[in-house]
Amino acid sequence: MDREQAEQALADARAAGSRIRAKARLHAVVAAGLGVLAVVILLVFGVLVPPPASYAITAVGLVPLLVLIVYTSTRPVVPRHYRSLYALCGAGGAGIYSAVVVVGSAVFPGSWAWWLPGALVTAVPFFVVAYLDLRAGREPST
Repeated sequence: MDREQAEQALADARAAGSRIRAKARLHAVVAAGLGVLAVVILLVFGVLVPPPASYAITAVGLVPLLVLIVYTSTRPVVPRHYRSLYALCGAGGAGIYSAVVVVGSAVFPGSWAWWLPGALVTAVPFFVVAYLDLRAGREPST
């Protein structure tokens, strides 16, 4: 391999790395967006919608969580130990969501004091996945 070929190979590697980092940033934005969507859904159905119709929260509110779980489980290449971290985020998110909805619907229907903190805590697993995606775009896979 002569000098020109080596320089071309380095330029190609830099371009590929740049594309991968841009994709990781996009995935992080999508995960964070799903977290914001989960907060909005919980607040709308927990506080603004009257109780009979708010039971739809169990179906509609699961959509961002299911998308996050499917997204994290179908990524073809992830850094070491990220699959288990993603699984913990999905399971933790499901547990938090379930607790917020069940307790909130039974004990605190329409209470901002319950639903706002509950919605924010429900978004934490989404933001953890976004952080992991950003971090994965910066470090080499091993």
